[in-house]
Amino acid sequence: MEKALIGFMLTDTALAALVGNRIDWQKRPQGDALPSISLQRVSGGRDYSMQGATGLVQSRVQIDCWGETYVSTLDVARAVRDLLSGIRRNIGNLQLQGAFIDSERHDFEKEGNAAEGFHRISMDFQIWHSE
Repeated sequence: MEKALIGFMLTDTALAALVGNRIDWQKRPQGDALPSISLQRVSGGRDYSMQGATGLVQSRVQIDCWGETYVSTLDVARAVRDLLSGIRRNIGNLQLQGAFIDSERHDFEKEGNAAEGFHRISMDFQIWHSE
C-alpha cells in the first residue's frame, strides 16, 4: 500500500506543482525543501467475516503537510484532501476501496532552539484497501 500510495500521489499534477517529489514515509528528511509531505501508518487491521479473512485491510494513515507559511501548508493539505478524500480506484495491484478523513490538526513546530519553525497540518485518513 505504501509504495502504491506515494506513486499515485506523485502523479497528481496539482500536488506535484506544490511539493515536487518531496513525499516520504515515516519522516521528512532533514534539510528537505518545503513544502513537503510525510506519511505514516499509525494503526490498522484486517477485515473478517464468519467465513474468514476478506482480504480487506483498514489502515489509519497520518499525512503531515509541512510548509514555511501557514498558507502554503494549507494549499498542500487541500490538494491532498482533494486527491484522496473518498477515493475508490485501483492503483496498480492495490485496490483502494475508500479513503476517508477521520481528523485534522493544525500545528506549528520549532526545531531545537531555532527562532523559526514549520507549519504542519496533519490529517488522519482511514484507508480501506486490498492486502
